[in-house]
Amino acid sequence: NRLATDEFQEFTRTEGVAISDLHVTFEELSALPRTTLTLKLWDFGGQTEYYTTHVAFLDTRCLYVLVWDASRGRHEPEGTYGVSFWLHSIQTHAPHATVIIVGSKAGNGRVVNSLPHPFSVYAAQFPDLHLVDGGLMDSKTGHRIAEVKALVRDMALEIDGIQQTAPHSWHRLAERCAKEAEEMAKQGKAPLVREGEVR
Repeated sequence: NRLATDEFQEFTRTEGVAISDLHVTFEELSALPRTTLTLKLWDFGGQTEYYTTHVAFLDTRCLYVLVWDASRGRHEPEGTYGVSFWLHSIQTHAPHATVIIVGSKAGNGRVVNSLPHPFSVYAAQFPDLHLVDGGLMDSKTGHRIAEVKALVRDMALEIDGIQQTAPHSWHRLAERCAKEAEEMAKQGKAPLVREGEVR
């Protein structure tokens, strides 16, 4: 994910969910001179076999970045794979959430102007969402990556409770789970723990 790593990686399909960290610094966030906030980026696999699992992770207190393939221009399919499908899913399971709509692959030499439908059509069709036009970006060339990252940072600050700190016990549990998952992966096991195995 170029937003998190600042590095371009040739396309690989996301299997399930890929989670990465985006560290952003705010000068004005608190009384402290500098505050760093870690945002968790969840990149959901777009294959149809994952659709039913996505809804388990949709929450109103999340910021969504809906990325569509701008190299297709207005030929982005609307049905199952289109922008409207994903907006409908988010509106159904996380009403009132903020969604930044961004076109990717914009720097490949093709003329790319807009979404499959005018932005105002999506805003009217999905009134329960706070839609933000993120414009176009390109992971390969780096075109507008910094601007999209800044937009994500700014919109994240508007989420209720984003500045609330989690208890230290939660951080310890998250670190322990990550360590366990890493150990299980080294052993070739799926990172799953059954109820009787919790220590």
